[in-house]
Amino acid sequence: MIKDDVVIYLNEEDLKVYVKVEMDIETHFQLQDLPGKVLQEAVHDKGLHDFDLTGLKDGNYFVIVSQNGFIRSKKVVIGYQP
Repeated sequence: MIKDDVVIYLNEEDLKVYVKVEMDIETHFQLQDLPGKVLQEAVHDKGLHDFDLTGLKDGNYFVIVSQNGFIRSKKVVIGYQP
């Protein structure tokens, strides 16, 4: 897994974070809060996964993706208004 193999993006309209990875490789997905508590997680070999953020408080969260011994993470901010 290289940097461009993983795409993580927030869709604010449906309050979901989408994670796109290479298909047919077992991948571990986690959504954590700032202190590191795992809020959601899944393991599968599909190319697309989503985390539903409905009901989460405003703040910082982290999406962590582990595939083939490589880990990628991205911070997601809910409720920030510039």
